[in-house]
Amino acid sequence: MKIIDEMTNKSLSNITILLEKSELTQLIGYLEDLSSEVAQNEHYHLNNDDYSKEITIAVYDDKGSLEHFAEKYKKIIVSDE
Repeated sequence: MKIIDEMTNKSLSNITILLEKSELTQLIGYLEDLSSEVAQNEHYHLNNDDYSKEITIAVYDDKGSLEHFAEKYKKIIVSDE
């Protein structure tokens, strides 16, 4: 698991996420899609109603290809800095 502070591009150790029921339902759908054998997307963005807050979720395999990740994410996945 990697948790990234997008403002500093630093790895975090823990966070708390509080979701409304509709946001939880949307997140569950995204997670189900990402975990499927025929996943079409590599990541999803979950936003609140006015798009002032965002959670980005993606699946990675640190032993597989990271080519679809930006360099800043590759660095954290590989080194967890």
